[in-house]
Amino acid sequence: MRRFLVKFFILLMFVSGVVQLKLFDISWEIFRVVQPLHIALSLLVILFFMNSFIYKHIRRYYFVRKTNSVNGWMFLVSFALVTLSGLYLFFIGNRGGDILGIVSFNIHLFGSFALILFFLWHITAPMKQNREPLALLAALFLLYPSISQSKITELSNLEITKNGAKSYHSEDWTNSAKCKSCHSEIFEQWSNSNHKHIAGSNPYYMVMETLAGEVEGEEFRKWCMGCHNPSALSVGIGKSTHAMDGNFVSNEHFEKGAKTLLKNFKEHGNFRLEEGASCITCHQISDATSKGNASFSLSLDRQKHAFEESKSALGHWFSERLINSNPTTHKESYSKEFYKESRYCASCHDESHPQNGIKIVSTFEEWKKSPFNNPNDKTKHKSCIDCHMTNLKDDKFTPLKGTSTDGGVVKGDVKVHYFAGSNHFLAGLRDKAQEEQTLQLLRTSAKLDVALKDGVLEVGIKNIGAGHHLPTGVADFRELWLEIEVKDREGKLIFSSGKLKSDGNIEDGSRLFQKVFGDENSKPVGLLFWKYKTLLSDTRIPAGERRVERFTLNKEAKYPIQVSAKLNFRIYPQWVTDAVRKVFPVLSNPNAVELIRVEKELK
Repeated sequence: MRRFLVKFFILLMFVSGVVQLKLFDISWEIFRVVQPLHIALSLLVILFFMNSFIYKHIRRYYFVRKTNSVNGWMFLVSFALVTLSGLYLFFIGNRGGDILGIVSFNIHLFGSFALILFFLWHITAPMKQNREPLALLAALFLLYPSISQSKITELSNLEITKNGAKSYHSEDWTNSAKCKSCHSEIFEQWSNSNHKHIAGSNPYYMVMETLAGEVEGEEFRKWCMGCHNPSALSVGIGKSTHAMDGNFVSNEHFEKGAKTLLKNFKEHGNFRLEEGASCITCHQISDATSKGNASFSLSLDRQKHAFEESKSALGHWFSERLINSNPTTHKESYSKEFYKESRYCASCHDESHPQNGIKIVSTFEEWKKSPFNNPNDKTKHKSCIDCHMTNLKDDKFTPLKGTSTDGGVVKGDVKVHYFAGSNHFLAGLRDKAQEEQTLQLLRTSAKLDVALKDGVLEVGIKNIGAGHHLPTGVADFRELWLEIEVKDREGKLIFSSGKLKSDGNIEDGSRLFQKVFGDENSKPVGLLFWKYKTLLSDTRIPAGERRVERFTLNKEAKYPIQVSAKLNFRIYPQWVTDAVRKVFPVLSNPNAVELIRVEKELK
C-alpha cells in the first residue's frame, strides 16, 4: 500500500505541475487552485512521507540487499534537484533578473520530466517490461462568461468592463500599496508624482471640481473625475473628497512616499478607495482611444493568484510567493502592448466640452501633426513615453538602467514613473529630485536667439523639444513668457519687458505664449474654462516652429547694447493661485523658473 501511495503522489505532483503549462491552456480559475495545491501537496508529501520512504528504500535495497540501481540513483538526483529548485521558486521567486531564479525555473520544469522518466524506468525495471515513458496528456477548456460594457455617464467616455454589472465595488480595486513590495522604486517615483496627486490631494483640482459642481450642477463633476478620479467614478461616487486627518483636512500634497495611502491600506485593505491615477487605473486599461475625456475601457477582472486578496498577513505572504514563482500571468495581466502608443495617453490628455464638443486640450492632436509623429523614421519618431517616461540627466535624455521589479531583469531603459511634464511645482512640494526631472524636460523644449535689425530687437523662440504646442495641456493656466532687459554702453537700462509686478502678476504688455478662452460674448472666462466658446488668442508655438518677437528700441540708445533675454515659465498664474489659496491658505506661490537665457552684445 505504501509503495502504491508513493507512486500515486509522485504522479499527482507531476500532473498538477504539468497542467499549469501554457500548452494545456487551463482556465485561470482552475490554475489559481491547482498552483497552491501543487505547492502545498508537494511540501507535505516530501516532508511527511517521501523522505522517510526514500531513506528506508535506499537502506533496504542498497545496504541490505546490495542492489546498486543506476536508474534509481538518477531518479534520486532528479528528485532532489526538482525539490530544491521548487523550494527556491517558492521562497525566493523567479522575477527574471536573478540568474538563480531562471536556472531554478528551468531545472524545475525540465527536471520534472526527467524525474518522471527515471521514476517510470525505475519501477518498471524489475518487471522487464514496458519501460517506455507513459503519455500524460490532458486538455481542459472553460468558456469565460460573456463580457458586457457600460458607459459610466455621458459626461465621461470612461467604460467599465465587468460581467453583467454597471459599476465596481471598492473591494474590486487593488490598492497601489500592494505593488510596493515588489516594485519599490517604481512605487516611490509614482507616490510623489502628479499622477498620484491629481484628485483629493491636489488643491488646484479640488477647487476647480468644486467650482464646476457649484456652477454647472453636481453631476458635472463627473466630467472632471473621469481622468482625475476614475476609481471613485467607477463605484458610483459623484464627487472627489479631501483626505481627512481626524476631523481636519490633511495636507497630503506635502506628503512624501504616500504615507497616508500605506497607512490606510494597512488598516482598511482595499475597502478604503484610492484616488488619483493609481497603479491599477493605468495598468488595467483594456482599450483606449484618442477621443479624450477618459476614453478608455477599464477592466478589473484580471487573473488573480490564490490568496491574493486575503486580508491576513500570511495570505499576502503566500500569494506573493505564488506570484514570484511563476510571474508570467501576473505580468501579462498588468501590461498591454498598446500602452506604448500615444493613444493610451490621449485618452485623458485630450479634452473636449461634453456638450458642445469644443476642444479644450488637444495635446494628442498637436503631436499627430508634429514632426515627432514619424513612424516611418524610427530615429525621428517619439511617442509620449519617449519624453515623459524617460530619465533625464544634465538636461539630456539619459535612459535609466535598472529594474522595474525588485530582483527582476536589468533593463537598459526603465520607464520612470515621475511622469515629468510641466507641473514641477506640486511635485516639488514632495520631492525635489522629481521636480528637477520636470525642469530638465522643460529646459529641453526650446532655444532662444537674438538679433538687431534697424533698431528693432528680434528675439527668436523655437520649439525644438516638445512634440506638441509649447505650452500644451491646460495652456490657459500656463505662463510661458519672455523677459527682456536692454542696457546701453554705460549700463543704463533703456528697455525691459516681462517683469513680475509687486502683486505677483506679469506686467502688462509682456509677450506670453498661451491660449486665452472667451465665452459667447468674447469675454475671458477666467477660472470657468468650460465656458469656452471663442478663442480670443493663441500665441503658443507648435512643435518644430520658430516664433519671432520684436521690440522697438529707443533710437537715441548708445551702442553697443547689452541684451538679456530669458524664457520664463510658471505653472499657474498668480490670479489662479490667489483663488486657490482662499481655500488652501497653507499653499505657497508657484515660483517662476528660468528655462533659457541668452546674453549678447549688439552693435
